[in-house]
Amino acid sequence: MAENYEMLNIETIAFDTDNPRIKKSLEKFGNKINAERIHFALRSATEESNGASSYSRLKDSIRANGGVTVPITVIVDGEAKTCIDGNTRLAIYKELRKEGAKGNWSEIKAIVLDDANQREIEAIRVSAHLVGAREWPAYEKARYLHYLRNQKLMDYNEMIALCGGNKKDIERQIEAYHDMNNYYRDVVDDAAFHIDRFSGFVELQKPGIKEAIFTASLDLKDFGEWIRDGKIYRLADVRKLPKVLRDDEAKDTFLEGGPRSIEQAIRLCDRKEEEARKQTSGKATLEEASIYHLAKVLARGINDLPRSEWRALRDREHDDADEQIRILEDLAEQLRDLLVDVSK
Repeated sequence: MAENYEMLNIETIAFDTDNPRIKKSLEKFGNKINAERIHFALRSATEESNGASSYSRLKDSIRANGGVTVPITVIVDGEAKTCIDGNTRLAIYKELRKEGAKGNWSEIKAIVLDDANQREIEAIRVSAHLVGAREWPAYEKARYLHYLRNQKLMDYNEMIALCGGNKKDIERQIEAYHDMNNYYRDVVDDAAFHIDRFSGFVELQKPGIKEAIFTASLDLKDFGEWIRDGKIYRLADVRKLPKVLRDDEAKDTFLEGGPRSIEQAIRLCDRKEEEARKQTSGKATLEEASIYHLAKVLARGINDLPRSEWRALRDREHDDADEQIRILEDLAEQLRDLLVDVSK
């Protein structure tokens, strides 16, 4: 694979419609993909949770600097040139030129690759999109890993070397993508398919979750419907399914309830466990309580923390606020270390 640095005319470069960040968005346009729709997909892919757009910030930066500081990457196949990294920068150049912005926007810095094979192209996409600095949805990352694995472009060792992590994490993401598309996409229409529900399907891969569903004479299609109907709203609550499904009363509360019914079922289980603990141990002191009991109480306290107390802690309204935050940070660090040691 030959590599050269060149200034390329932007009108000779095609966008990469296989760009993992926008591939899903483009699918809904079918065979009607054009430059306008690609621009829209690129803008949407860079919109942040607070409604801001890194697209606009990048455009302002490029305009102020008079051009890009990082070249785009272009592959050449005969006469065709395709941008496989830097589609957003290329789109911004096209916009600035159309708007008549001051400066030369007809040519862009590029790394030009000749004779790149498909695996080399995917390796560049991985480094640009999967492990790059630009955060993008976990569902889309998993979709790309699924593609790399099932198209036999890369084995697990290659993906680990490029992406980091471990085989178990990659397997879980691929399985979660598979399950989400088989048991959730099929029970909603395209407009209601929310990729932000993906972490619930990652939780589904954790040990004991599927077993609990099957043992309760339910199946994964039921799970997809629970996500669709909002019975499980906080996706971390998926890990509580084994406890809920083992208790007949909690199970009925969950299955027969409406949105967020799993939260009521969890509280029911917690009350029963608390009553059982009191009957067997009497009034235990904090020092005598197990870390699991303390964790439950703490999690419930955080979930129920009044907004006024949250603001007081954030704004350091009390003299000991810094000390309280330090204690919570120490706890969080110790919990992370413990989970790293015991995770499978």
